[in-house]
Amino acid sequence: MIYPSSSVLRPWITEEILLRIDKDKGWQRDEFARCKDEPFYWLINYVYTIQKDEFAPDSNPVVHRFPSIEYLRIVFDSMFHDLRLVVDKSRQMVLSWTCMAYYLYWLLFGQHEQILVQTKKEEDAANLVKRCEFMLHGFRKWMRPPYSYREGSGGRIQFPQTSSEIRGIPAGTGAADQIRSANPSRYFLDEGGFIEDFAGCRACAEACCQDIKIVSTPNVGAFADFIHDGSFDGMGKGGVA
Repeated sequence: MIYPSSSVLRPWITEEILLRIDKDKGWQRDEFARCKDEPFYWLINYVYTIQKDEFAPDSNPVVHRFPSIEYLRIVFDSMFHDLRLVVDKSRQMVLSWTCMAYYLYWLLFGQHEQILVQTKKEEDAANLVKRCEFMLHGFRKWMRPPYSYREGSGGRIQFPQTSSEIRGIPAGTGAADQIRSANPSRYFLDEGGFIEDFAGCRACAEACCQDIKIVSTPNVGAFADFIHDGSFDGMGKGGVA
């Protein structure tokens, strides 16, 4: 694998090049193989996001290519090097999108992935899974495998050819038990500071899988003590602040 830190920061694929690739099956195979081998190349050339906030023109959602920003390349690189990674964030950092893109990479290029996305509310978990489906839907047909998408109950995307799936769950009553029963291969906790049973959810995730990513607004709840205590309490050294 060519890690993101070794990839070129700026994209080079243009609409004209995409149209040429669409007509050339050999080029499609080569691009798919390159994207698998070079995740950041795939991210900045083929993945699209939605900017939906007060900073967008006229406050309307804007679809644009994934931002080719240095700090996002650093974080994306850390996700592959540090299987247990904790990041504190602020608004407009695109970290939730980056995490979902990271998991989408494994859904596209991996096998037998069972990925669990958790946040405070079921609606928020479903929105995270929906972001994944948005990015997936935006791919060219030659890059997009067959899949099914369900919005309800936290959201779920399933890939029959690789026996992989991603689904969202809320962090309400029995949140930790939901992780244990799902037995995920990878786990993402968004806005961990707002989770009442933060320690329980984290402990269950550690028992189930090695790949754990946690992001949150800093200085909130148990997450504030966790990220500032310097030990990461079993999460290893993978912390980005």
